[in-house]
Amino acid sequence: MVANIEAPDLNDVALFVDVVRAASFTAAAKQRGVPVSTVSRRIARLEARLDTRLLERTTRRLHLTDVGRTYFEHAARALDELGEGSQHVRAFHAAPHGRVRITAPVGLGPLVTSLLASYLRDAPDVTIELDLAERRVDLIAEGFDIAVRTGPSDSADLVARKIFESARYLFASSAYLARRGRPTRLDDLAAHDLIATQSSASGTSWELFNGKRRHRLAFKPRLVVNELQAARAAALAGIGIALLPTAVTGIDGLVRVLPRISAAAGGLWVLYPSRRALTAAVRTCVDHLVRELTALSAH
Repeated sequence: MVANIEAPDLNDVALFVDVVRAASFTAAAKQRGVPVSTVSRRIARLEARLDTRLLERTTRRLHLTDVGRTYFEHAARALDELGEGSQHVRAFHAAPHGRVRITAPVGLGPLVTSLLASYLRDAPDVTIELDLAERRVDLIAEGFDIAVRTGPSDSADLVARKIFESARYLFASSAYLARRGRPTRLDDLAAHDLIATQSSASGTSWELFNGKRRHRLAFKPRLVVNELQAARAAALAGIGIALLPTAVTGIDGLVRVLPRISAAAGGLWVLYPSRRALTAAVRTCVDHLVRELTALSAH
């Protein structure tokens, strides 16, 4: 038969956690600014409601019982979760202020900067630190609040808000095609100069599709770059053929090669840590970037 245990007072539970962490009734009473007798009475009330002994008291030390140790672990975790939830609520209602650290690829720097201008006008107490880098930044380990990336996250610790996805196609400049000829089938690419990026399997192969038929094209690139806009610029300069997501890079001045051939979709995502209470500054900045980038992609 299961005992009918009365739900304890949450304040008593919090006091119990304080006592255990302070390892003393006296220290916990001092932290709370209440008499030791009050602490003792409320712990006794908690034990009565739970119908179990949580602490063994001696004149010199406190000892958790086995049940008390288990209860403390659960109670401390629950109170920490409640505290984090309260931080979320306070941050949601607070006016944006403080620092927001953002990372983005170099090629997206001008776009992200232009979008942040209107946000900074509306949030005068916010300071933005924008770090442009091609390496894959670890947001949590390096203390960044937001990332704008051309690929999704593979981490459960990050929230990924997708702006759009865009299929990737092969492009070259008309000058390059006039000089080297236009390929008419996949096998023709072996005789062409190809521009690889880090996103194309470390620059050694492309996974291409002709309808539902998949082809793995291994090649020795003529040029390897680590940024999509640089690959686009190289194609425009006539260096070779590049595999580009059109919505991210734009294709003005380029000619599509092998129009039946495509690659898996690329796109744009805004990422931020999922296990951190977002400040009002981070929350509103994320919402602004998602809103503005989504509007741009629609056009």
